[in-house]
Amino acid sequence: MVPAAAPDLELTVAVTLTAGALAASVLLLATIAALRLERRWRLWRLGHREPAWLEVLHRAATEPAAARLAPIGAFDLPAFLRLWNRVYGSASEEEAPRLAQLLRGHGLHDRALRMLGRRTLGPRLIAITTLGHLREERAWAALEDIARQAGPVVSFAAARALLRIDARRALESLGPAIAHREDWPLARLGSVLHELGPTVVTPALLTLMASRPREGLERIVKLARFGQRSRVAPVVRGWLSSSEDPLVIVASLDYVEQAEDLPWVRSAARHDDWRVRMAGARALGRAGDRGELELLLDLLRDPVWWVRYHAAQALVRLQGLTEEELEALRHGARDAYAADMLAQALAERPRR
Repeated sequence: MVPAAAPDLELTVAVTLTAGALAASVLLLATIAALRLERRWRLWRLGHREPAWLEVLHRAATEPAAARLAPIGAFDLPAFLRLWNRVYGSASEEEAPRLAQLLRGHGLHDRALRMLGRRTLGPRLIAITTLGHLREERAWAALEDIARQAGPVVSFAAARALLRIDARRALESLGPAIAHREDWPLARLGSVLHELGPTVVTPALLTLMASRPREGLERIVKLARFGQRSRVAPVVRGWLSSSEDPLVIVASLDYVEQAEDLPWVRSAARHDDWRVRMAGARALGRAGDRGELELLLDLLRDPVWWVRYHAAQALVRLQGLTEEELEALRHGARDAYAADMLAQALAERPRR
């Protein structure tokens, strides 16, 4: 009779496992249903609160004395601050301080500061953005620590907030990261600098440019365009004679607008790197005259399409060349590619 116990044991184990799997499935389905219900409830709750919040925010921006904000619970705070950031982002120079005062007057700046410690990504990003808009100095140390983290989303948000709080101090602190971190998009960094304005960012940019990091200099050169051109352009153009990095030369050539820089441009137009030759062609079109004709005709026969294209664009913009001369150059071109490219440039040029 002893051997018969084995099948009974196996059956018991099988039934137990099946029951456990069924219970786990039921629990999973119940959890999913509960999460869906909670999400619907959140949306319903916010749908009833957001119109009232919006009304208060718009009133605070226009008539701050008449704005009355009801208490914001811990559950609703992230949603309210997200809405506040959205409204603040489109506010005028007169409205922005009034919106900031609404938060400070209700102690929400302190609560946003405490939200920096949240582990959940969403509320943390909302708090970072809010504190940056408020230019909250007390958040500086915490934001610096966050900006040094590896995660691109959170670290960039912290860097953007630091730039809004104190651009010069932030650029001095974040300079190496701005130069080296490819996961911080230049376009988004540039939008923050543009928002702050040339007067604010120029001193910080000059300090950063003077440090001349060995790597990432081309990123700094590209960001320098958001400073006061009259102050940053001489520094950038000086690198045309001292840098051997093709990317730095390309970025620096964008600042060439004067005939005195043409010797460096001519050298760039004969560079081994096609990107430098392309940037040189663009610069010749801005700063050159008919004296650069032969060099541009050489570039018009370049093996790289983009170099030929920008050489043709530069030719049709070159000072001192008439319509008849350009047509003669097109008909007299010995290279079929050069003739076609010049014909395309003439067709694209706006009629005078």
